[in-house]
Amino acid sequence: MAEQLSKRLCQDPTQLYEEQAQVINPNEIRKAILHDLTEPLVFRGYLSTFKCEDEHVSQWKCMQWDASDWVKLFEEKVLKFRVGMRLKDKTVLSAPQWETACYKANMTYSEFLQWSQGKRSCTTFCNQEVNCNDHWAYFDYFYMKDIENVNQVEGALDWGLFGFPDRGVQDSTLWIGTTGANTPCHIDTYGCNLVAQLIGRKRWVLFPRTQSEYLSPTRIPYEESSIYSEVGFPHPSVASHPKLISSTPYVFTLEPGDVLFVPKQWWHFVENLDFAVSINTWLELPSDHEERVKESLVMYQVASLCQGLESLDLISSVFNPNMMDVATMTSSELLKLLTKRVFKNSVPRETTAAKSNCEEVIREKPMRKQSLITKDCNLLLDRKCTDFNWKDEKWCANHNIEKVCSMSFLDYMHLVFGPGSGNCCMETEVSMKKRDSLTKAQDANSRDDDDDDINFSQIKLLVDSFTDQRVISILKMVIDEKLAEN
Repeated sequence: MAEQLSKRLCQDPTQLYEEQAQVINPNEIRKAILHDLTEPLVFRGYLSTFKCEDEHVSQWKCMQWDASDWVKLFEEKVLKFRVGMRLKDKTVLSAPQWETACYKANMTYSEFLQWSQGKRSCTTFCNQEVNCNDHWAYFDYFYMKDIENVNQVEGALDWGLFGFPDRGVQDSTLWIGTTGANTPCHIDTYGCNLVAQLIGRKRWVLFPRTQSEYLSPTRIPYEESSIYSEVGFPHPSVASHPKLISSTPYVFTLEPGDVLFVPKQWWHFVENLDFAVSINTWLELPSDHEERVKESLVMYQVASLCQGLESLDLISSVFNPNMMDVATMTSSELLKLLTKRVFKNSVPRETTAAKSNCEEVIREKPMRKQSLITKDCNLLLDRKCTDFNWKDEKWCANHNIEKVCSMSFLDYMHLVFGPGSGNCCMETEVSMKKRDSLTKAQDANSRDDDDDDINFSQIKLLVDSFTDQRVISILKMVIDEKLAEN
């Protein structure tokens, strides 16, 4: 595809851009993302770079970088990597590789490249020697605005192709990892997501929010704006989570040059199939203010329930490492934070409609032209605008847009373990829960010593109950009603 487009660009660049402009107008993509799209879509090859003898058209400059080129951004700065265990072919997981169950290791980017190529070992925080044959490593969830040499990446990426020209490095997050690196299946409670794949391949497994009951959702480990699944992807155990068999995952592979749209509150699990580099941006939605109030209530419930815990191991099993500051707050500090967030994000009912209308007017104003398109293309964009008809399969195929299709869970298992495989024939089931042994030990203590002791099972039951979406929605409704009265 890239070679064909390159040849056509050399022959008649105006014709190529006229066809692209007629096919996809960035304003139309923006409108669809913010208002219409309810299913995941893949924009195939939209970040590709085309070269001609007398002309060079580049949509994303960082698409030209290979793995070693990223060294110039980090130089000799020490980076923190999450290191997890590679799975054997016949191994299934009763739970995810939680962040608290992973090793942590400090490396420079150059050292990480050598380690990922098998040229050196890696020492974790607990002095464990590991290598890439048995473990994967992930430099994930890194805000690009925090790069010391951020000026070197300014202008190298541009979300204007999708109707968001004002978003750039300051609004983007970087993910670099070896084969096998992954993040537990979860939902992002805020906004929607655009993911650009630069190097390597990633397998995405998604589920709509309507299938939550099959995925054993939990707020432990607690992380603001994330609801986790207790399912052990990428090798899930049906024995541990029997409802999985009724699910219909949406599965596909994101290739270099592709961009994925993840709709609001879709479950997703992501695994590197190669050494991979990707960049994403979370896009705000009008409904986010309401979700932020709910998340503030969840934070208060979890932190309040855990204030009486004395066991550091138990507390660290409830909170993700990046949320430990909340775990250490006093009651007054917690109440002050809750009050600030709720009243900042709450909108009285009578003003909600007015605010939404105002946002609609702002959103529909003409977008400034994105820098990645030439002047000739801008003229074409001004006079051509095609409706974004994503529900029409033929239209999508003609515009290099792929609708992600669902499959049965059994087909997903065949994809992961090979044809003819089933969960019943797997050799080993491994638990990745650091808290499993903790739970059993505390269960034993509570039976033998003191029936009043709090163990992990009990605190999990309380957290799950007090953070149930039905409970949070009722609390939010009461707050809205009281605000409306005032």
